[in-house]
Order: sequence, then structure tokens, then C-alpha cells
Amino acid sequence: MLAGGSSSRMGRPKPLVTLGGQVVLARIKEALERVCDDIVLVVAPDQDDATPDTGLALGMHVVTDRLNAAGPLAGIEAGLKAVGTPLAFLVAADHPFLSSSLIAAMADVAIHGPYDTVVPSVDGRLEPLHAIYAPDAWLPRITTALDAGQRSIYDLINRGIESGAPSVKMMGDAELATYDPDGRSLFDIDTTDSLEQARLMLGTTGVVRPDIRPGGL
Repeated sequence: MLAGGSSSRMGRPKPLVTLGGQVVLARIKEALERVCDDIVLVVAPDQDDATPDTGLALGMHVVTDRLNAAGPLAGIEAGLKAVGTPLAFLVAADHPFLSSSLIAAMADVAIHGPYDTVVPSVDGRLEPLHAIYAPDAWLPRITTALDAGQRSIYDLINRGIESGAPSVKMMGDAELATYDPDGRSLFDIDTTDSLEQARLMLGTTGVVRPDIRPGGL
């Protein structure tokens, strides 16, 4: 899980925002522990908010990027290095409504494809920060890219799509809807407006309201 961003648009650390009586980091942990053997939290080397300590308190394995201010790609490298499994689910720490069913389905597609990556494609837009990765296939390429000054995971995935190595499966809208019909798993809270939308989606009872979808009624 990537939690080393600056949260500049939110104005405060997104993983520590409270939603439904829980910090978002705890909500994500609850969803992940249903389907993951270990939860790795990646933070920035100089991160001075309470996110690292909160992750430790929640029983997460906390690691840091080897490069400072190198964006999500450096966090992906650190996270994939820390896992000990053939596949890893990677997500940004601002997805409060993760679907365990969708994550499990993505892993199943990767195993039986087999694919080195399973990435959602929503309206043709890739979502690489909510995706399955095979560390052995991706780490050499990510490390080489970072050392060459490249910072875009989108570029690396698109190269994989074009070349077939690493192998990439794009999970489109219809397939995603089978496991996450309202698209909530991919909903993220980047801004105060999206946080307010998340609170409307959750409702006062703490149960996600089915009549409110990402983007509004």
C-alpha cells in the first residue's frame, strides 16, 4: 500500500482522514487482510506525519522508498521488494471502499492467465495503483527505470502491453462490474470534495449506501 504522497490537494494526510469512525488506513487494512497474507505500507523516507506509526500500530510491515520524491514508482519498487509472494496487490492508501471480492478475482485472473499484471481499465483509463503485480517480473524493470530517471508506471505498463513482457491483462468495465458493480473499490479521496462524496456514500449509519455511486446520485 502506497502512503508516501504529499496529500497536497487534500491538505492533510489522506490515510489518516476519518471516515465512518475509522481512519482510512484502518478501513483499507480490514479489506486487505481478508485476501492478503501480509500488508506492506510504503512511506516516504522523510515522512513526518503519523502515517508510519499508525501503520505499525495496525500491524503492517512498514518500509520506505530508497529514493526521495521519486513518485509512486519508487513506492511500488519498495513495496514489491518487501513482499515474499509470487503476486502482490498494490493500492494507494486513499481507497476507502476496497472490494475484497474484486481483489481476489484479479489475483485469480493473474494466476490462471497466467499474467504478470492485472490492471483495471475504466473507460479506457488504466488504474495502476489498484492492480496485481508479479514482483519477479516487474522489479528489474522498475529499478532500471528509476535509475534512468524515469518515474511513470503508466509508461512501463504500456510497454508491457505493447511487447507482451511483462504480460499485462487489462480488466475492463464489464469484468470489473461483475465483482464491484458500483465501482467503489476504485474510488479514491484526493480532495476535500471527494472526501465529502465518500461520506455521503457511507451515510450516517456507517454502511455504504447503494443509492449513491461514485460521482454523485
